[in-house]
Amino acid sequence: MSTVRDKQKEKYVLMTKTDKENLQNKKLTIPMILSCLATCESVISKNAYLEKKWSNYYVCANQTASVEYKVKRLEWMAYREKLRSLLLPIYPMKMIIQMTKSCTCKATQKEVENVIRLIEKNDYMLV
Repeated sequence: MSTVRDKQKEKYVLMTKTDKENLQNKKLTIPMILSCLATCESVISKNAYLEKKWSNYYVCANQTASVEYKVKRLEWMAYREKLRSLLLPIYPMKMIIQMTKSCTCKATQKEVENVIRLIEKNDYMLV
């Protein structure tokens, strides 16, 4: 009998071996960027939920427990914008959003951070 968690794991496939090899060779592909965007969306969504959940719980006199979730959410929103900026010359924003939502392949957070580092250093080739 499969659980809900098992079904959620089946829904997404991690990056393929080819994508991982391309990442090591500093080559970015459109499917790889889309899988990174799918990861960004889930991290942003999770942190927005946790930010709202802990917004009324005060750690100090004027600081809520939600601050760390807000910082992480904003960081990943910046990652999302950097990834989208690579696709904007090729696709309109509406299509990028649709492709991201329909993407079934997700990158790990570490892989997304590696891609972002390559983008920030401008040390990549889009293939």
